[in-house]
Amino acid sequence: MTDSLVVDIYPGDPPCNWAAYIAAGPPWCGAIFKLTQGLDYEYATWAAKQRERFVYDSRYAVDLFDGFYHYLTFHQDGRLQAERFWGAMERVGGERTGTLWAMLDVERGGQRIANPSRELVEDRAGAWAARYEQLSGRRATLYGGELLRGVGVTSRLGCGRSAVALYGSRLGGPHEGTADFLRRTGTDLEHLMLWQYRGTEPQSAGPPGCPMTAPGCGEIDISALVLPGGLERLRSTLWAESPTP
Repeated sequence: MTDSLVVDIYPGDPPCNWAAYIAAGPPWCGAIFKLTQGLDYEYATWAAKQRERFVYDSRYAVDLFDGFYHYLTFHQDGRLQAERFWGAMERVGGERTGTLWAMLDVERGGQRIANPSRELVEDRAGAWAARYEQLSGRRATLYGGELLRGVGVTSRLGCGRSAVALYGSRLGGPHEGTADFLRRTGTDLEHLMLWQYRGTEPQSAGPPGCPMTAPGCGEIDISALVLPGGLERLRSTLWAESPTP
């Protein structure tokens, strides 16, 4: 399915041995770290320590990348949340030539507003994405799944590409194909960058040929790079948008 895999991690996960992860080589090509949540939580000190192993490795920006994500809260202003994220991004050393586009995590869990309207989700996510683009010159990646389908989004909410979470052996619902499933998540195959096929919950199956644990990390969220053109397209597009190191 893919020759490139990425893990993502937040401070509550067990510590990863990044030296072992990086030394394992392909298909392991990166990690995405939680950096901020709403206007209330920031993990810059933790995230800066995590990325150290990546940015000084010879594989960095060749076939190894780091990334950071923001967990969107619906009861707070999206633009201000993007500014909070960007301030934390500067504190961890900024976006470098091997840094993936920021990921905007749009989920239902932990929200004060349990059942947001489509209009609210679009407003908060759209404002965040627009402000991040102003600050960075890059377009974010939208991460989401059930909530986006539940509220009926019809676009990537101002983001340049998507990451979709769906745990199992195929990307699609029980009675629908991949294209229809992605359409209900506001995206399509051309703009799908990552499929998170493995979560930290117990899993009995995954896509054929894809590992269910990561070296140095054990059971952790794992995403397959499914962007058309694969790692080569990721490199060329990422570098075209990246700031000067």
